[in-house]
Amino acid sequence: METRKLKFSEKLAYGLADFPEAVNSILAAFLTMFYTDNIGLAAAAVGTMFFISKLFDGITDILAGVMIDKTKTKWGKARPWLLWLSVPTGLAAALIFFIPQNGSRTMQMIYAFVTYNLFTSIMFTIVGIARSSLLALMTQDMKERGSMAAFGMFFGLGSTILGMSLTFPLIFRFGGNVTAWRIVFCIYGAVTMLGLLYGFFFSKEYVTSVAEATQTKEKLSFGEEVKLFFTNRYLIIALIMTVLVNFVTQIGQASQTYFYTYSMGDPMLTTSLNLVSIVPILLGIVVLVGPCLAKFGKRNCMYIGIFGQLIGNLIRGFAGVTHSVPLLIVGTVVSGIVTGLLAVPVSTLFADGIDYGEWKTNKRIEGMGSAITSFSQKISSGLALASVGWVLGLTGYVANEAISARTNSGIITLYSWLPAIILVVIFLILKFAYKYDKIADQVISDLESRKQAG
Repeated sequence: METRKLKFSEKLAYGLADFPEAVNSILAAFLTMFYTDNIGLAAAAVGTMFFISKLFDGITDILAGVMIDKTKTKWGKARPWLLWLSVPTGLAAALIFFIPQNGSRTMQMIYAFVTYNLFTSIMFTIVGIARSSLLALMTQDMKERGSMAAFGMFFGLGSTILGMSLTFPLIFRFGGNVTAWRIVFCIYGAVTMLGLLYGFFFSKEYVTSVAEATQTKEKLSFGEEVKLFFTNRYLIIALIMTVLVNFVTQIGQASQTYFYTYSMGDPMLTTSLNLVSIVPILLGIVVLVGPCLAKFGKRNCMYIGIFGQLIGNLIRGFAGVTHSVPLLIVGTVVSGIVTGLLAVPVSTLFADGIDYGEWKTNKRIEGMGSAITSFSQKISSGLALASVGWVLGLTGYVANEAISARTNSGIITLYSWLPAIILVVIFLILKFAYKYDKIADQVISDLESRKQAG
C-alpha cells in the first residue's frame, strides 16, 4: 500500500489543500503596500513587525509538529487538521484587513501583529505542516511523490500567481479603498476554506512505519524528535534547500509591487506580468517536470531549474535598469518555464529525509520534520518581508512619491540581483552535499523488507 499508485482525486486533494500557502504568498506580495499606502504605517516598522512575527511563527511550527505527531484518529494524524481548521483559517485571512482605519498608530500596529499572527503563526502553520506531512504519509513511491508535488506546485503556485494577477483589478473594481481590500480577501478566505475541506475528504494516509508494522512503536519525547531531525543528513539538506528556495520566491513576490510600480513605472504590470508568467510556469510543471525527473533524475532536474531561474533573474534585473518591458517579459517567461524543475523536486526532499531517517533508526518523525522545515522556511519568509521594509527605509522610500536613484537600485536588488546570488548558493549545496538519489531505491527496499519480516 505504501508504494501504490494514488488516484487523481487524491493528488488533486493534496494540490487544493495548498490554497493557504497561496494566500500566504499573496499576503507577502501585497500586505506591506496595504499597510504603508492604504493605512499609513511606516515601512520600516512594518518590516520589523513581519520579522518579529516570523520568529514567533517558528515557535508555533515546532508545537504544531509535536501536536501532529501525537495525533491519532480514525482519519490519521495529519488529515483531521485540514477539517478542523478549514473555517478558522479562511476567517483569519480576512480579519487581517479589518484593521481600524481611525485608530492610533500603536493600536493599528497591535491589531496588525495579532491578526497577521493569527493567520500565519497559528492557522496557516498547523494546516501547512499537516498538509506537508501528507507527502510522506500518502506514499513512499518517489515517482508518486514527485507527481503529488507537481499537483501541489500546479495549484499552489498557479493560484498564487492568479491571485496576484487578480488582486489589483478586483480591488479597483470594488472601489480601490480599504473596503475593497476586505471584500477581496474575504473571497480568498472562502476559497481557502473550500480547498482545505476538499483536501480532507479526498485524501487518505496509507504509509505505516516499521515500528507500527512490527508493533514496537514507542513514544518519542520532544528532545528525541529534535535529535532525530538534526542527526539526519538529508533532513538537514532538505531544510537548507527549502529555506533558500523559499527566500528566492518570497523576496521576488514581496518586492514585485514596488518594482513594477516604481522601477518600471506601471503598477498594472503586477497584473499583466503575473498573467504572462502563469502560462509558462504551469506549462513547465505539466510538461517538463515529470519527463525531466524520469530521464535526468532529481539532482539534474534541480540543476536545470537553478540555471534557468538564474538567467531569468539576470534578464529581469537588466530590464529594471533599462526600463525595458520586452526584456522584463523575456526574463519572466524564462524563469517561469523552469520554476517547477527546481521547486517540485525540492518539495519532495523532506519526505525522502523521513524515509532515510527511518532506514537508519526505525523511527519516523513526519510532524516534527515538517515543523522544523516549516519553521526555517518561515524565518526566511519573514527575513524576505523584513528585507523589503528595511531596504525601503534605508534608501529613503516615501509612499506615493517619486523615488530616488538609490531607492530604485535597492528595489532592483531585492527583485533580481539578490535572488540570483542565492541561486548560486543553492547550486553549490546541491553539487557538494546531496547524494540521496544514489541510495533511494535501497532505502525503500530495506524498509519494505523490515515491515514484511515484522
